[in-house]
Amino acid sequence: LHTGVKFHDGTDFNADDVKFSLDRARADNSVNAQKGLFAAIDTVEVVDPATVRITLKNPQSSFLYNMGWGDAVIVAPETADTNKEKPVGTGPFRFQNWAKGSSITLIRSDAYWGAPVSLYKAEFRIVTDAAAAVPALLSGDVQAFPFFDPDSVAQIQGDPRFKVVIGATEGETILSMNNKKPPFDRLQVRQAISFALDRKAIIDGASAGHGVPIGSHMSPANKAYVDLT
Repeated sequence: LHTGVKFHDGTDFNADDVKFSLDRARADNSVNAQKGLFAAIDTVEVVDPATVRITLKNPQSSFLYNMGWGDAVIVAPETADTNKEKPVGTGPFRFQNWAKGSSITLIRSDAYWGAPVSLYKAEFRIVTDAAAAVPALLSGDVQAFPFFDPDSVAQIQGDPRFKVVIGATEGETILSMNNKKPPFDRLQVRQAISFALDRKAIIDGASAGHGVPIGSHMSPANKAYVDLT
């Protein structure tokens, strides 16, 4: 573990916090939304304040990736019960305010252990009406918005103040079926469904043309992608 790291309340971060967090996430009574991420963990041992030994029940190639999920966040025992209202972490920004249903404000943590960030403060607005996202951006009420309805992209692209970035993701929309159950146990039926689907028409109708037809369960952004269309 990195040494000299502190939580935003000034307390030290160490191996005990890691053990507590992982044991809590995988406990029988855990309410972690992604509890399955920790299913392969057998034991978590504290070796010293900066070292944790995690033993798995079986080999798991995705273990380090799983530990990067937000659901694997490390918290201190002292703040675990209050983090849902006032989170205390070790990141570059610390929690400042939560106006429920309206916004969440983060402020730069000058005690952050990593490289300093440029922004001093960031406010995340909660926009419950998707149709209000574009007007909020165009009016300057917000400076960035991560995901738009495909039909709204054209409005933003025509404004020189903004840059629209469109690229591949790891997301796919697929039609899955149980190959063991009739009639899907017949190859000819599955092939007929595949031939009947007009992928381009679906993309144009559902995503305003923003999409790529794929004949695979993997995205073109994946290194293992093979174009089977």
